[in-house]
Amino acid sequence: MNILILTCNTGGGHNAVAASLTEVFRQRGADSRVLDGLSFVSRKASKFVSRWHTRFYRHYPQLYKAGYMSAEEEDGRPAPKHNPVETYLSRGARRLARYLQAERFDAVVCVHVIPALMMTMLRQNGGAPMPFCFVATDYTCSPTVGSCTPDICVIPHAELAEEFIHCGIAADTLLPAGIPTRSVFAAPTDRAAARQELSLPAEGRHILLMSGSIGCGPMSALARQLDELLPEGDFATVLCGNNRQMLYAIQMRSLLRVQAVGFTSRVAQYMDSADLLVSKPGGISITEAACKGVPMLLADLVGGCETRNQAFFSAHGWAASCDTGAIADSALSLLADDDRRRRMVEAQRRSFDGQAAQRIADAVLSRCGKARVLL
Repeated sequence: MNILILTCNTGGGHNAVAASLTEVFRQRGADSRVLDGLSFVSRKASKFVSRWHTRFYRHYPQLYKAGYMSAEEEDGRPAPKHNPVETYLSRGARRLARYLQAERFDAVVCVHVIPALMMTMLRQNGGAPMPFCFVATDYTCSPTVGSCTPDICVIPHAELAEEFIHCGIAADTLLPAGIPTRSVFAAPTDRAAARQELSLPAEGRHILLMSGSIGCGPMSALARQLDELLPEGDFATVLCGNNRQMLYAIQMRSLLRVQAVGFTSRVAQYMDSADLLVSKPGGISITEAACKGVPMLLADLVGGCETRNQAFFSAHGWAASCDTGAIADSALSLLADDDRRRRMVEAQRRSFDGQAAQRIADAVLSRCGKARVLL
């Protein structure tokens, strides 16, 4: 079997999902190839979208939120007669069609809505006969997802089925498999061993602060507050992702109880070492944390689909929520509440098993087998 996985270089989360699926497909004996869906429009378009997505996400979150809310309001309405986005995606879809024809993939898995829209365009024009799977990576049906026509639509939770159906997804395509995560997030690691591996103090409670691979939010100010307020012996780590400006700003403060870490491939180990995770509610990162069984405090730093993620996790007891202006106080309060953090982890373990990638791969490969029989 030969599987194409189409992602989008807008943050690291979608690429992490692609990596988790690649890992499992290879375990199942299938070859897989991961490509940036926007590269079929053009490499310049891919770089442009990635660059400006990062800038808006990091520096102008209110504009990002407003754009998302506007897209939600427009979702389902007829598109303008001359839609530049549709024009660009149509160009990408034509190039994608030629690539699919040349490489003869058995299935296509899209972990971002942009390549899923291109696959839908191909379907509407009689192309792309191979099975097509879309993987939703937020706990809501994001704008334009309802316009897609996958054979398999993977959703994060069964309770979201009605929302996706209401937005236009066919009920018989829904697969409530969860958001796929890499195997490292399903493997339990001893806290003491994780701290030793990361050269962290063996004693004391540890707050881990994350703001995504892009690195957003008031982390420098929050680091200063925690450095002043953390009880003696406790400490915090800020994962700054690719935001070097954030990293340097925190390092320049020469804080005693808070350290800053740049981009790291050891996020799972940092989660293992932590007594509490403070994070923006990105769908992929909070799923990884829930698979690890880490108590979470979520702050809606960006808005948009992440507002929906935060509400869903809070409603199920998988995380606590706080206002962006009260992160430090809320974190210290939750850190002191051992019973609440314990109940949070118990709720996570009842709902997250870290096997979503396996369920998705099995469904896709099964569909490939049926398609071959029909051919």
